[in-house]
Amino acid sequence: MTADPSQQQRPAEEARERAEELRAQIRYHDHLYYVVNQPEVGDSQYDALLQELRALEDAHPEIITPDSPTQRVSGAPSAAFGVVEHREPMLSLGNVFNSDELSAWHQRVVRLLEHDDFAFVCEPKIDGLAISLIYEQGRFVRGATRGDGYRGEDITANLRTIRSLPPTVDLPSTPVAFEVRGEVYLSRSEFARLNEERAKNGEQLYMNPRNTAAGSLRQLDPRITAGRRLDLFAYQLGWIEGDGAPATHWQAMKWLREAQFPTNPVAARLESIDAVAEFCASWVEKRDALDYEIDGVVVKVDEFNLQRQLGAVGREPRWATAYKFPAEQAVTRLRRIQVSVGRTGVLTPFAELEPVFVGGATVGMATLHNEDHIHELDIREGDDVIVQRAGDVIPQVVGPVLSRREGKDLQPFEMPTTCPVCETPVRKEPGEAAHYCPNRACPAQLPRQVEHFTSRGAMDIEGFGEQRSFLLTRLGFIQSLADIYELPNRREELLALEGIGEKTLDQLFLNIEASKQLPLHRLLIALGIRHVGGETARALALHFGNMEHLRSATQEEIEAIDGIGPTVAQAVHDWFRDPDYAVLTDRLAGHGARMDEDVSARGGQLEGLSIVVTGSLDRWSRNQVEELIKQMGGRVSGSVSKKTDFVVSGEGGGSKREKAEQLGVEVIDEAAFIERLRERGWDGAGA
Repeated sequence: MTADPSQQQRPAEEARERAEELRAQIRYHDHLYYVVNQPEVGDSQYDALLQELRALEDAHPEIITPDSPTQRVSGAPSAAFGVVEHREPMLSLGNVFNSDELSAWHQRVVRLLEHDDFAFVCEPKIDGLAISLIYEQGRFVRGATRGDGYRGEDITANLRTIRSLPPTVDLPSTPVAFEVRGEVYLSRSEFARLNEERAKNGEQLYMNPRNTAAGSLRQLDPRITAGRRLDLFAYQLGWIEGDGAPATHWQAMKWLREAQFPTNPVAARLESIDAVAEFCASWVEKRDALDYEIDGVVVKVDEFNLQRQLGAVGREPRWATAYKFPAEQAVTRLRRIQVSVGRTGVLTPFAELEPVFVGGATVGMATLHNEDHIHELDIREGDDVIVQRAGDVIPQVVGPVLSRREGKDLQPFEMPTTCPVCETPVRKEPGEAAHYCPNRACPAQLPRQVEHFTSRGAMDIEGFGEQRSFLLTRLGFIQSLADIYELPNRREELLALEGIGEKTLDQLFLNIEASKQLPLHRLLIALGIRHVGGETARALALHFGNMEHLRSATQEEIEAIDGIGPTVAQAVHDWFRDPDYAVLTDRLAGHGARMDEDVSARGGQLEGLSIVVTGSLDRWSRNQVEELIKQMGGRVSGSVSKKTDFVVSGEGGGSKREKAEQLGVEVIDEAAFIERLRERGWDGAGA
């Protein structure tokens, strides 16, 4: 668009003032249209304001601001998303599925708080994508996905395309900097519009609104995101810098509405758990009347003081839960029971179904877990079966419709005696439900192992995934996990493969090289040792410090680590005594993969100490204190015992403080804890 000559003649200062007026008017009308749903002007009037602003900015580029309405979609597509470290973890929610479980959750909260005179806030649980929005000096500066709860992807440019997201906040009470958390979603009507367009163009239809919204936010080109017309609800005020922090969640939501953030209009503050149960039950029936999909109701304790006192267990806050709606069900025909082979050789039966729409998606396969589960439900090939799916949960077969089996000669299922891929005789250990293929060279296992090894929670080598892992193993490029690090030496051969170009390969090799710097616990996760998940891997890495010490450890030394039992200890010990795995470990070390853990944790000021944190703290949140303890080599425990070294207690320490006093365990307040850290040489890092 060329600049309007009349705009070129405006003095720069006058143009700047007029541009600010136009921006304020456009934001006002955006809020009325996208949030309040009560527009005051027609499309032509709105377009005229936007056109005038564009002309001014074209004539005076120096007056363009990052939060201008004209900049919601701008710039070239991004080559990749950056990583954003969440200042406070984005926790996941525990679930309850009926009024009895809701009551049990309430009783746990009452027991921890030692009183029951507190209120709740309830709001629909949107089936979308959780995001974090950062504002500084009243301006939106950064947005990220939830990711793994600690690190997410920087999707700022794509979030700017959402018209209901306020680019600025200008209230007398606006903090210096603050975070807002919300859920991005695609409305049902917009989802229908997109699929109508795709049907006309002969394109494959989108599966469901949630996946479409998630995919839209991860587009490298914001212009594509803008075309999807996403929306959002703000559901939480996160961390705040400055004065004026609200005392309750309900007050925080009121502030967000005043700041022009879209919040869910059907949220409610309720005084009793009985009223909460009624609210949740009412939305089971009313959910279909909404123009967006919900899969439950989020229930929160209202007072922030009580939230801090309750804290979290693992990655779930004790002060909130999700009342999940019953899974949606449908009946369809079970065509066949097939068996897949996983990365550890475990054989898993699954159902091949006549496709049926259930829980917001078309389902053609469903898990059957194992042979015992199939026999317990008496599921047979050819049955009409009940299938259920809730949200992102893997579809499940609930059971057969026995009344429709009459007159049919359907045979009970039997697990194959040989591997369906390599025909090796199948084994089943006494006392275990799983059958497995013992052949480590089984062609089905290696692709899965590569997919797991390169996954985000393991070595985080983006560029593999299911299809590429299968391709590279099938063609012989990868015959062992260590071969991943030899791929850069086979550049020309890889370029000859369909779908792999120069840029793809360059980025893949950069990702492979970067993975070598990840600490030992990530490698332990990637190796797929039986029973070793994230927490166990971190405990092993912190305790032994490096791969050499871990490989030479006895089973007794492994079992001596707090939280590791005999079954896990034996699995780890046996894995490192296996000659094949010894060769694999040596090869990985030879390629430069890191074989030690972060020294900032091991050998830290709190190494070897077991610490419990309870009550409401002043300087930090409970989660921040617990993360600091871990960074300094300490272990955070959820309960007090004779093995506890000391308890950090804020106001209202409750039952944990009482138990510590009964057992004679030392209890210190937050100030004493900080002083103790300084005495041990802490310099304030990580605070």
